[in-house]
Parts: sequence; C-alpha cells; structure tokens
Amino acid sequence: MPVQHLPYRDTNRFTPIVLDHLAGAPFLLEFQMHTATRAGLEAARNQRMFDPAMRQVLVDAIVRRYKGFEPHPAVEENIRLLRHEGTTTITTGHQLCLFTGPWYVPYKILNVIRLARELSAPGKAVVPVFWLASEDHDLAEADHTYVRGQKVQWKGAGRSGAVGRMKLDGIESTIDEVSALLGVGPNADQLRRLLSEHYMAEHTMAQAAHGFIHALFGRFGLVIVDGDDAALKRAFIPAMREEVLNNVAQRAVNYASEKLAERYKLQAHAREINLFALSANERVRLEAVGDGFEAGAALPHLSLDGLLEHMERRPEDISPNVLLRPVYQEVILPNIAYVGGGGELAYWLQLRWLFQALQVPMPALVLRTSAMDITSKQLALLSKLGLGLRDVFADVDGLSASIAKRLTQHRTELDHERDVLSTLYSSLEDRLGKLDPTLRAAVQARGTKALKGVETLQQKAVRAAKREQSTALEQLHRLLNELLPGGSLAERRDNFMPAYAAEGPALFDRLLDQLDPLRGEFTMILEEA
Repeated sequence: MPVQHLPYRDTNRFTPIVLDHLAGAPFLLEFQMHTATRAGLEAARNQRMFDPAMRQVLVDAIVRRYKGFEPHPAVEENIRLLRHEGTTTITTGHQLCLFTGPWYVPYKILNVIRLARELSAPGKAVVPVFWLASEDHDLAEADHTYVRGQKVQWKGAGRSGAVGRMKLDGIESTIDEVSALLGVGPNADQLRRLLSEHYMAEHTMAQAAHGFIHALFGRFGLVIVDGDDAALKRAFIPAMREEVLNNVAQRAVNYASEKLAERYKLQAHAREINLFALSANERVRLEAVGDGFEAGAALPHLSLDGLLEHMERRPEDISPNVLLRPVYQEVILPNIAYVGGGGELAYWLQLRWLFQALQVPMPALVLRTSAMDITSKQLALLSKLGLGLRDVFADVDGLSASIAKRLTQHRTELDHERDVLSTLYSSLEDRLGKLDPTLRAAVQARGTKALKGVETLQQKAVRAAKREQSTALEQLHRLLNELLPGGSLAERRDNFMPAYAAEGPALFDRLLDQLDPLRGEFTMILEEA
C-alpha cells in the first residue's frame, strides 16, 4: 500500500516543543546528548559503555521473566547477543494498557524493531526492547481500549497499587466482549486464542501484557523487559540513595525546567523526593515527614538510616517516578535511543542534567511515527469535495465554509460591496469634513456601522450556503469523524485488533516498511476500501 507524508506542523496536532525537536532547533540541542538522526544514533552507539556484570544481571532478569512460555527463536538469539560487549539496545515502553491500548503502542514497537535492524552491524548488534511500565498505578488509563469505536473495559475498579501486579479477576467477560467485536475469520480467531491464553484471571496484568506482546512481536526479536525486578532494582540503589540524600532530581530537573518553561509548557514537575514505595496493593509517594520518611501504609515511618537500610535489603519496594524511571531504564540497559511520543520526549528533555548528575548516559530521543489510515473511498470523497490530505487537519468550521462557498452557485463574498461602501464613506468624510470638521466623527461612525452590517450579511450568506450544501457538509463531517474520532488522531484511541483481524500478521510486516521514525514526517497510509 502506498504512503504519503506531511510535515507534522501541517497536522495541527503536535506541540511546539515536538515541532522544534523535529526541526533540530538550536535552543533544544543543549537538552540532549545526541540528535535524533542516524549520525546521532551512531554516535550514541559508539560512546555507549556498559558494565559486563550488569549485562549478566540484565540477561538473568530477562530469562526469569520469560519462564512459563517458550521465547521465539529470534528473541532467544537477541537475549544471547545481549551478553556480548558490543551489543546495544533501542528501547520504547508504555504503561500496561488493556490489549496494548491505542494504535500508537504497536507503532512504537515497530519503530524500535526497524531502527534496531537498520543499525545492527557485525559485532555491533542492536536489540529492540519494549519496557513494560508495570509499576505505573493509574488504572483509569490502563483498564480499557477502543475496538471498532466501542470502549471495552476491564472492571478493575477499586483496585490500587502497581497495575502490573494486579490479578486479572473478571477478565473473562471483557474477553467475551472483544471477541464479539472482532468478527469472523482465521485472523480474528488467532487473536481470540492469544487473548484467552494470556489474559487469564490467574495472571497479573504484567504477565498478560508480556505474553500478548511477545506473541505478536517475538518473531521480530523484540525483547521485553520488566523493571519490577529485585535484581534490576539493586543496580539502581546508588541513584535512589542520591535522591534521598541530596534531592538530586529536583535540583537537576529544575534547572532545565526553568529554561524550557520560557518557551514551552512543562510536561512534568520534580518533587523533593521522586520515588514511590510499593506494597502488594499500594504505590505511594515517598515523602520526608518530620525527622524521617514514610509512604502511607506501603512504608511505615523510617529514619534516614532506616530507609537506606530498607533500600539495600529490599530495593524492589522502591519505585521511581516519571522523572527517575528513564534514568533507571538507562542504568540497566545498554541503550542508545529511546523512541517515544511527544509527551514523553518533552519530559525526557527536562532530564539532561539529571543524567549528568547521576553519571548515566542519556540516549538519543526519537519521536515515534504518527500515522493515519485513509481508504481509496475516503480519498475519493475528499477529491469530490475539492480537498487534499492537508485539509483533513484544517479547522472544521473554516473548512465547511470554504466547501459551501465553493459548491454554491450564488456569490457569498461581499468584498466588492464593502469596497464601494468604504469609498463612499471616505468621500463623504472628506467632503463634509471640509464643510464642518465636527461632521467627520459622525460620518466615521455611520461608515463603521455600515461596514459591520455588510460583514453580518456576509456571515448570513455563508450560513445560507452551508444550509444549501448540507448534504456535502454532512459527508465531510462523517469523513472527519472516521479519520479523527472525537477530533483526535485515531491512533491515540483505537486498538490495532480490527486491522489485525482483517490482515493478520502481514499487517505488522507492512507497517514495519511504511513507518520510518527517522523520516520526521506524519505518515498517511493509503488503503483500498
């Protein structure tokens, strides 16, 4: 299927910091270690050093997480390669949204797979990694997805704590709901089987997500890493100690945040302590209270020495927040690039001096591909309405007015009449002003009122044209609702499964070729109806 590309700026859907990042704005260069270019990624790879002992800890943790199901041979090979000194990684991640959540999660995964392939060389393998953000605790964002426009939700209400640790009690009814929406066919049946195999009541959300994502992307060699691991957390103890003792994140991030806030809206704000405490059912912010520290019932009041001792003994009970999580990721992975959405890149850019303070390499930051499917039938309707691909993202009211004025056989523009009135009142002002200077103000007031009247009449004429062309405008609104449901990109809401049910595994092979994260443009995928 062919693709076309648009500048991200033309979509009117991306923030100034993202557009500046894509453009390589000089102002943002100091907030990065490496640019999001092939040369930048090569430089990151060449400079990345990684402790051999940490490689062993990492591989052991990965192998433990894959117990219970057989890794795909491509994954086994990449795990083997991770033991080698020259192997690096390219990573993306996301919270554990139900059934992968919105379309952009598979986009991110395919992006890291493609980049890893393109950058791998003999003796310098690059492994694609998906980071399971299993410690996030915002269940309201993770417990649902949209399938064929319908919201499907796991009724996990009332649960709290890290989403990845939650058992999937009651998931069967949610699977039944999805199954009914997928329709018939071998690919739909394959998805039903995968959902039933991995999203089981006895599994945690992390286990289910791990198994499901591996089943879909394991053949590409995607290695899945879950940071909720005692051995991996142990490697992060020095950074956690530094945070408790010296508030390193707040000090380092605030410097960058103050500079970025001069031009952009900040994505995240540093706290005095940017750590949480984890328990079976809680993830509570760690705070300094009186002469010690506490985190609700998850961690009782401890002195400084007591907290540091607890970290040494049970590092798995401590969880980094949104600002320290990227540092944790880079401590335990030989990473050279992170692929993320606009919001992610915005807060990563706040971390330049935090990485420096903790002496952790900062990866290159690559914006994930953003894309839209558009069918030949939808393209034909655009053409019929006299529109192009860029017009899909235009202001709806302005677009409707433009179409109505173009299609009506009646003239709605009153520019000529406005010019005639303006000339008339200018002449009156000049002539009567010579007779009596006090008449100038009166003529100006009358002229302003008359011109406003013409403007009002023109607006009414456009509204009349819209009523006349209501059929065409209804077609336009239906089309835009298909392409931009709720006014937002479909990739930010809709799940991938209906497309997979229609096309099967070949869907991901096709998208792997079509989505190039280093191109830096919005991708329009043209499909047959």
